[in-house]
Amino acid sequence: MASRKSSTPAFQPIDDSILGDYAVNDYSERVYSKVYYSIRSLCGLIAKRHLKEVFDWNEFKEQFANDFGKVEEKRYSLEQLLEYANRKLGKTLDDLIVQNQISWQRRQEYAERINTNLLPQISEESEC
Repeated sequence: MASRKSSTPAFQPIDDSILGDYAVNDYSERVYSKVYYSIRSLCGLIAKRHLKEVFDWNEFKEQFANDFGKVEEKRYSLEQLLEYANRKLGKTLDDLIVQNQISWQRRQEYAERINTNLLPQISEESEC
């Protein structure tokens, strides 16, 4: 029995190191932080509903970092985080990306409200 040679050449990854600062990270690296922060946000909201007045976001973030590691550490793979989100939260990658966008919008709106409230105070203080 003769073996057939494949007519397709072997896969060779493109070396993008020549791009330097303009190189693009792998998709999984770019989406990792979105998944991590979305899981943290969703778990925090669940804990907040459960604990009510006793809940403290800073304590929660610290405990989350103890359990999941910091986002820079990448203690768990993207696949592991997605599996966790699916089993525990019923969320897919698309759901988590949408959650991340909603969270960014909320933070931006909050920052704008804070800046709007601080502006009159700053101008009053500068008049004195």
